[in-house]
Amino acid sequence: MRLFKAILLLMLVVGLVPTLMVGWLSVSQTRELLVRDAQELAQERVKQLQLKTEAFLGEPTDTVVGLARVPGFFTLPLVAQQTHLASALTQRREVLALTVFGPDRKRLPGLQAFSRHDVSPSALAGHEERARQLLEGLEGLRYSDAVTGPDGGEPVVTLAFPVGEPVKGYVAADLSLEGLRRMLEQERVGSTGFVYLADRHGHLVAGGGGLAGLGEDVSRRSPVAHLLRQLERNPETETFHVGNFGEGRSAVVAAYTVLPEAGWAIVSEQPVEHAYRQVETMERRVLLGLGGAILVALVLAALFSRNLTRPLKGFTTGALELARGKFGVEVDVPQKNELGELAQTFNYMSKQLLAYDMENRGLYESLEKGYLETIVALANSIDSKDAYTRGHSQRVGDVAVEIGRELSLTERELRQLQYGGILHDIGKIGIVESILCKQSRLTDQEMAIMREHPAIGDAIIGPVSFLGAVRACVRHHHERWDGTGYPDRLKGEDIPLLARIVACADTFDACTSTRPYQKAMPLEKAMEILDNLSGAQLDPKVVLALRQVLAKQGVRLEGHRLPVKLAS
Repeated sequence: MRLFKAILLLMLVVGLVPTLMVGWLSVSQTRELLVRDAQELAQERVKQLQLKTEAFLGEPTDTVVGLARVPGFFTLPLVAQQTHLASALTQRREVLALTVFGPDRKRLPGLQAFSRHDVSPSALAGHEERARQLLEGLEGLRYSDAVTGPDGGEPVVTLAFPVGEPVKGYVAADLSLEGLRRMLEQERVGSTGFVYLADRHGHLVAGGGGLAGLGEDVSRRSPVAHLLRQLERNPETETFHVGNFGEGRSAVVAAYTVLPEAGWAIVSEQPVEHAYRQVETMERRVLLGLGGAILVALVLAALFSRNLTRPLKGFTTGALELARGKFGVEVDVPQKNELGELAQTFNYMSKQLLAYDMENRGLYESLEKGYLETIVALANSIDSKDAYTRGHSQRVGDVAVEIGRELSLTERELRQLQYGGILHDIGKIGIVESILCKQSRLTDQEMAIMREHPAIGDAIIGPVSFLGAVRACVRHHHERWDGTGYPDRLKGEDIPLLARIVACADTFDACTSTRPYQKAMPLEKAMEILDNLSGAQLDPKVVLALRQVLAKQGVRLEGHRLPVKLAS
């Protein structure tokens, strides 16, 4: 009885005192917290709209800017240049017109592309005029102010950028903002709020809320006026703000942020009376919740204190077993009361955790399988460019894993080898097919371009977090043991082990596969070549491991599994 009273008193003190303190603080600070929540909601909404708007502008912009990445664009034949322009125009429907200017800012003959259905001759003239205005003093990518399209149609913005260093010319393009306009008009902030987009002069670009349309002066609206004042005082000021703007019935909860490249402001507005309508309701709910929590604490303290001490050891032992990952463990509490029910619940939870653990293991294996299938698809996209290398990446991955097993690598490292072998040539996606599929010997210049594929591959998979450990295989599989490889001229054991294994597997498959310049070699001949490369191009330890793999189990060559008979 004494222990019961002590536990009951302790639970009441521990439960009620903090609850009362938290309740008092919660009631006193509810209004401030809810106001802050409303503002944070406006802030998050503006951030999301910023991402959507940047994506809307960024995707067609990247398509147009891709012309600058075409090697020697201004030296290509006119037909090839026109092909690139037509390709950029058809990739994105938002791109309405494209014009190429020379370094003297004069339009180059024949280098203009436009949508016949969307751009009239008068609109094309307007496009050229806006482009020439942008070219004055142009040093980087620049957007014009948004204008109304032909015949009062969809809004249009012009962008321009220089190509080459020093400048070899300029490219200008008209982008449709119709999709952006529809997106912003459909955005709703509560029942009465809305969002809109304003340019650097305080004129409307697009938005809802009953605003007139493109070009309307919104500089007198409280959030826009605040932003313009901030920029007038200090152009380098923070371009994000959230808070209450205006007074009386016109007061609004608003947030704005600025798109750096275009210089446009995204603004979210909602009347204060609607934004904070839930404050009083939430205060009442907090008070009712606190009262209920106190009542529940009293009841639970009385119930759980009654027989808490007897089965505690069993529960503690069972909980520790669960914490150690031994799911499925059960506790034996024969009492037919609340603690008995708790024991049944505990046992049910333990079994469910065991089931979930098994399910998660299956999901993890399925996820890994999906990763591998995705990686194989990426590799196949490379191999499909050249019939002679079809299946090369998969074979390199398989051989690399066998070498890794022979070297007693962990399962994690074997998976990384599998991915690295499959993806080692992913950078060839960035090599033009005229070089990649060339049947004759490459020139020195073509070879230099081909040697860029490890760095290109590294850049491609760099943003993919789960492939972080594979980057070494992609970047360094052409490094040589003697330090004369590329791209970083690493030497010896400075080359990551996984990259050395992939390099050996890559060389082995190249020797045992039919290529334009050679027929598939017998295993003995292939291993003779690898032995000659050992210590110069390849790691001797890895070459020895490959020989041991072949001696034990054979390899898959040209789609056939052959027995291995190696000379001693």
